[in-house]
Amino acid sequence: MSDASWVDAPLVDAWSQARARAAHSMQIPGHKMRYGRSAETPFAAGVLAPLIRDDIPLQGGADDNVFSGRVLERAEELWAQAIAADHARFLVGGSTQGNIAALTSVVAPNVTICIDRTSHRSAHAGLVTSGATPRWILPRIHPDFGVPIGVGADSVDMTDAYALFVTSPAYVGTITDVAPLADLCHRQQAVLIVDQAWGAHLDFLPGMGAHANGADVVTTSVHKALTGYSQTAVTSLRGGRVLPSTLSHGVDLTATTSPSATLLASIDATRVALQRDGGRQLALVTEAVCDARRTLSAIPGVVALDEGLLGCSVDPLKLTLWVPNTGTTGAAIGAELWSRGIGVEAADADTVIMTVSIADDPGTVAELVAAVASVVESLRDTPRKPAPAATWQVEPEVVLSPRDAYFAHRRRLPLREAVGQVSTEQFCPYPPGVPLLAPGERVTSEVVEAIEVAGRSTRMAYCSDPTAQTVEVVAEVTERSL
Repeated sequence: MSDASWVDAPLVDAWSQARARAAHSMQIPGHKMRYGRSAETPFAAGVLAPLIRDDIPLQGGADDNVFSGRVLERAEELWAQAIAADHARFLVGGSTQGNIAALTSVVAPNVTICIDRTSHRSAHAGLVTSGATPRWILPRIHPDFGVPIGVGADSVDMTDAYALFVTSPAYVGTITDVAPLADLCHRQQAVLIVDQAWGAHLDFLPGMGAHANGADVVTTSVHKALTGYSQTAVTSLRGGRVLPSTLSHGVDLTATTSPSATLLASIDATRVALQRDGGRQLALVTEAVCDARRTLSAIPGVVALDEGLLGCSVDPLKLTLWVPNTGTTGAAIGAELWSRGIGVEAADADTVIMTVSIADDPGTVAELVAAVASVVESLRDTPRKPAPAATWQVEPEVVLSPRDAYFAHRRRLPLREAVGQVSTEQFCPYPPGVPLLAPGERVTSEVVEAIEVAGRSTRMAYCSDPTAQTVEVVAEVTERSL
């Protein structure tokens, strides 16, 4: 990566110029970009100014109404060049938007797609919008630690499948070996889509990104381990199996027509910062995480999961702790850390997951390690039997396509009385956002138990009953062969 002190930043420059421009806007947004100008005292400035002073729209702000400056287009081109992709689109709907756009672009109604069952709920949403038929692929699960350790090419049957969708890194930080999957797909002229939401930084580390390993379409969240505003993401493609116009149709279908240039410019600014830094900060925090894993694993009962233990590559900025031998739970550790002002990414019975980013440094990581050590000692008890999360081990019984189930006539039943019925909705522990039950799948007693167990330690999201006591099921099922 270049160590140049100057890097072209078209969207950042346009945003800055719009911020400084003395304009009298007669178009949206309604705040007219006036709250960022200290000389003015617009309506309710004391309440509104701290919140919206930096909000600049793309249309009528950073660019004109017909986008004659091409600032977004040029920024997207520069991002694509930075990660060795052929085309990139900036998103303000997160990787959720990118996954839905990718699936809607690549597959179609009744087309078969092989898809990792531990994928984010947005992949399930993409199945609804696209109408594709999923052939669920189960990742390998580590026998000792109960976490996914990647999708192996030997577990994927691409017969008559048009595409393969995998999630890498997984929420726990484990990385799938993408290259063999790319070879498998490309031998059959199929498309490999990778949800790399948790690994935007991997594209800036030599040889680690999904594109560098042969993936065709990749979506990354710039707001996770990098420094974009919340909601910012990028979807990109490489190679000729998907046309740029095809992917753009999917992006435009799912995008707002009033995007914030502030959010978009933060993507551009992140690229600029990374290129100017030349990899130094990523190297610094990567080393800090390695040191943290060693120190945390020295705490009795704590195991910091790494490549040596799991037998697969691991996200260099993810700290995942396995804690049954401490006698307490990950959820209890996470709750106590939160009371001390430290928010973890996720926690369940056996694990605590923490995301380090390029905004961290050895000092902040060391403070985290000290806090974890203190909390573990305060909660220590007799070592217990592991209780792996069901999230990573769901084997669904698929009855209808997700789209058919989503649009079916519905009726509501108590969850326990719905065993044998077909769900029309998701039950999704959040975090990590991977459904235990999804549209088109049979409600089983095992799934009901998993929902009840997960609901005691985390939020059950995206089901119509926030208490997760009832479920909407298909009123009349005509089973179809999938």
